[in-house]
Amino acid sequence: MDRLVLVHRIDGRAVERPLALEQRNPADPDDLLVSLPDADASLVEEAAASARAALAPIWAMGIETRSDALDAVARALAARTEELALLIARETGKTIRDARAEVGRAARLFHFFAGETLRNIGERFESTRKGASVEVTYDPVGVVGAITPWNFPVAIPAWKIAPALAFGNAVVWKPSELASATAVVLHDILVEAGFGHAVQLVLGGGQAGAALSACTGLDALTFTGSVATGTRIRLAAAERGVALQQEMGGLNGLIVMADADMGVAVNCAMNGAFFAAGQRCTATSRIIVEESVADAFIAALTAATAKLKIGDPRDPATDIGPLAAPRQKETIARGVAAVEAEGRNALFGGTADARPHSFFAPTLFDHVPAESVMYREEIFGPVAGITRVDGFEAAMDAVNATRFGLSAGICTTSLRHAEAFKRRARAGMTMVNMPTAGADYHAPFGGVGASSHGPREQGRSARSFYTATRINYQAA
Repeated sequence: MDRLVLVHRIDGRAVERPLALEQRNPADPDDLLVSLPDADASLVEEAAASARAALAPIWAMGIETRSDALDAVARALAARTEELALLIARETGKTIRDARAEVGRAARLFHFFAGETLRNIGERFESTRKGASVEVTYDPVGVVGAITPWNFPVAIPAWKIAPALAFGNAVVWKPSELASATAVVLHDILVEAGFGHAVQLVLGGGQAGAALSACTGLDALTFTGSVATGTRIRLAAAERGVALQQEMGGLNGLIVMADADMGVAVNCAMNGAFFAAGQRCTATSRIIVEESVADAFIAALTAATAKLKIGDPRDPATDIGPLAAPRQKETIARGVAAVEAEGRNALFGGTADARPHSFFAPTLFDHVPAESVMYREEIFGPVAGITRVDGFEAAMDAVNATRFGLSAGICTTSLRHAEAFKRRARAGMTMVNMPTAGADYHAPFGGVGASSHGPREQGRSARSFYTATRINYQAA
């Protein structure tokens, strides 16, 4: 068995602390053991102070040097794709194919923000006061705390860290304890590119996350994770007046109209619900199908899902790997058991389908009403429910019957239905004849309701969170 022992990284140097947490390969616990410490408040405050001291040197780099350094990170990620992809597969259970694609996306994100570094353009115009001028600039917000999850262990850190550095900030980064080995490799790449003092890496679980969310040395905090944790962070940030950006998941609905191309609809549902073992905040949890085609759709979806290969994520032929850890399997099992307790039996999968280690079978329920737990709580696994409806209006009522609002989709050949859906769906992102899961790296990302809080992530929208707008008046 390979054992990786990790340490915190402050100012580019290793900081050892007692080991407190472990993560094993969720598909093969005898393959990999990752051991790591859990940062306390004093270490987090030290990291924030180091980040504060790095702000002036970061600014002194100038935009061209900073842009070149971000490009160097992108090139290093591309060069080390296979190494990182294999580590992601072993550490988190993500399939090797998905892991390769994720590393590629992370490289693209750093490349995109290398360009944005050079495009931080302000404004200058005349004042209403005679002879004076007004200048608007977008300056670094300061020290940014970043708490990132395990389901996208390089892409989500990339879309937080890259814009933070592009606009001249320093970062204190706390990755998930389930993806810390991957985080250390990404941090090594950042150090090699010249960002060793700009990005402080503090490792750990709940203790470290709580310490960072309560850190007095932050100007802003960006978080991706659960609603429960996000709510606690929001309250802590509000007390200190810290700028906050949060992405907290979704109960995403996919409408399948009777006029839909059945092949397209099945592929959208299967991809959204079961790929990545359902561990995506944009995954499809609720499939809302017109009654007249529901039986045919379910038969086709069942047949297609049966062909998926569930197995070792290191095998390129694997379609679905395990959940990220045994504790995730326990959580998913409790969620599925709650649905079964409502009197609903799974069409396939379910708690009766026992799998070894952290594997959980793709699971589909039928006749799921709006009062079900599946409309209230995100299960965050390869689990979806069918809701049968009569017509477009009932489908829209069902897709909007949730406190979340990240992504929503529709499969239809009707332009009228597609356009009405885009106008009326209460979601930050809408998909027409595409899976609810997935987003472009150069486009804004975010939702409404309980899914998100604060400015959008990614794309050119990222500047609104990572900069502070300054208005400068000057007399002639």
